[in-house]
Amino acid sequence: MPDMEEKVLCDLEKFEKCAAEKDHDKKKAVAEVQSLLDKAAVASKKKDSEIVHLHDEVDQLRKKLEIADDEAIARYKMYAEYKSSLHMYGAESLKATIKMTKEWFVDDHQR
Repeated sequence: MPDMEEKVLCDLEKFEKCAAEKDHDKKKAVAEVQSLLDKAAVASKKKDSEIVHLHDEVDQLRKKLEIADDEAIARYKMYAEYKSSLHMYGAESLKATIKMTKEWFVDDHQR
């Protein structure tokens, strides 16, 4: 019978060792999963923060677009090109007005 007891004790030790290894593997796997979950939570918060930041930027761009035309016109009016164009078109308008007035006087006073 001592051989049988030794065999049972040996099998029990093997079983306990195997159970301890499996328990260790399980704890290691749980720790790895928890670590991955923690990293995912941090990444999710970071992405949420980025999304909020991008929404803020989009809102700012929309506001800028609403006033962009007015600002563009104001900036264009500050350039010399606008002033020279204004002067040129003003002069052309004046010349056309004088020409039409002259023609009107000639036509009206020839009778």
